[in-house]
Amino acid sequence: MRTIIGILTILFVSSLAAQPLTVGVHVPDPTNTSTISQTLAPVSYVNLTDFATAAGTVNKASVYWSRACTAAFKVVFLRTGFTTNSSFTVVATRGPFNSVDGRNDVTLIPPVTLVAGDLIGVVQLQPFNTCGSVRTMDYGGNVGYNLITTGDISTAGALGSPSNYSPRYRFSAVAYVSDPLLVRILPAAGAVQGASSFFRTAVQIQNAGGTTMTGSFVFHKQGQSASAGDPSLPFILVPDQIQSYPDLIASMGTSGLGSVDIVTNGGAMPIVTARVFSDGGAAGTSGFSEEGLSPSDAINFFRHGALFTPDDPVNFRMNIGVRTLDNGATLNITLVDAAGNVQATRSVTYPANYFEQDSFATFTGTPTIPTGGQIIVSVAAFPGTAFIYSSVIDNRTNDSTYRLADIK
Repeated sequence: MRTIIGILTILFVSSLAAQPLTVGVHVPDPTNTSTISQTLAPVSYVNLTDFATAAGTVNKASVYWSRACTAAFKVVFLRTGFTTNSSFTVVATRGPFNSVDGRNDVTLIPPVTLVAGDLIGVVQLQPFNTCGSVRTMDYGGNVGYNLITTGDISTAGALGSPSNYSPRYRFSAVAYVSDPLLVRILPAAGAVQGASSFFRTAVQIQNAGGTTMTGSFVFHKQGQSASAGDPSLPFILVPDQIQSYPDLIASMGTSGLGSVDIVTNGGAMPIVTARVFSDGGAAGTSGFSEEGLSPSDAINFFRHGALFTPDDPVNFRMNIGVRTLDNGATLNITLVDAAGNVQATRSVTYPANYFEQDSFATFTGTPTIPTGGQIIVSVAAFPGTAFIYSSVIDNRTNDSTYRLADIK
């Protein structure tokens, strides 16, 4: 077993310094299937939300399907334009591919060259009642946006009739260039000795899909960009399995403050939850919970975030954490008091795949916390992305709260 774990560690750590190009996404719970018609075929599905993150080449794809079948689906790559809303430019088509019930990992031959903003689609080639369909997930609200159209969109990029633009759903298909893929992030994590207690990070992870998932936790320490030598811990999860780690960072044989990436082969998407807490031994624990976030949840040039300052700055202090992704980020920071008056502004540039947690004074450049105010944070330029969070701590008990900078 030690030999297997050692091999897995080498495989996963080797490509962690920069995450590869992706288009599309796997969903955490790929249980639903489209039933647009029991007998209709072909039917095409296009993900309009999770577009290509950068220019580059993809040579792998992974698609969750609902039934074993021969020549079940094709993968198509599309480009949008502003001249018409009834068609797309077809970049490339690969397949047909046979399917199994579950995750289907296929090789794209030849590889496909994309530009930022390109889209992925899946063409169901046979009727649903005999061959199944791509699996989906209902996210609720308006998260996710897909096109479903009759016919084979890969032949000319044209929409069939009927066609439907569908909010709330994402279908489970992703194309990429190499394993593993970054699928979840815990912006705040650590194993740190405090004045009278030890701060730990307890994590639970579940594979809600129908296929075995292999992946790794990777810890990025404060004050430095991610590198291939960062501490990691591999995992293997069979379908529906949950694993618990009472002290994840210590399990990696390291300590300190930082953030945690969850990477998987094939882009399989686990459900991840964590609790960062002060372990007071017999006195109990205090801390906060956070969920594992998708990279697409980071704020960017098109979406800013807000952090509230404590309404009792005498008894509460405030720290702010920043975790960037591949492109780094320049943050515009605006401090506003309770009446909406601007108290201070500053701009800070952070490198790629970098984590830092600072005091309120360091982050804002202002020593005094305004009572019941807010910090407004925006990303200065595309394609920068970052997670920003606050930790507000009770000076008397060291109990803390966690807020992610976002406006939803």
